Amino acid sequence: MVYRVIVADDEPQFRDWLRSLLAESVDFQLVGEASNGSEAVHLIPSLAPDLVIADMYMPEPDGLEVARYVQDNFPGTKAILVSAHQERVYEKLATEEGALAFIPKTMISLDALRRALKGEDWR
Repeated sequence: MVYRVIVADDEPQFRDWLRSLLAESVDFQLVGEASNGSEAVHLIPSLAPDLVIADMYMPEPDGLEVARYVQDNFPGTKAILVSAHQERVYEKLATEEGALAFIPKTMISLDALRRALKGEDWR
């Protein structure tokens, strides 16, 4: 399966890096990018992604709200939240809002994304 992905993050350098990472794999196809939660929420209905990778603390709505929006409105779409912060409390917050996983930005890899999508521990 090829996962159609939207990346939502307010840091252009991170979006560039993640775009390059996803391009290295036949498992992921980047279909959209957003610099804030509002753009992400606008793109999701028209692009029908399988996965939204969103920064937990981007401008409104934040990634937690984007994950809740995905969970409530698009049951076939998964959300993975990311952040520069690494504290485990973020994982609990993310999953409580319906995200599949929380992965610190420094730990994102293609393997971590694949494992999270399978419901496995991504570490």
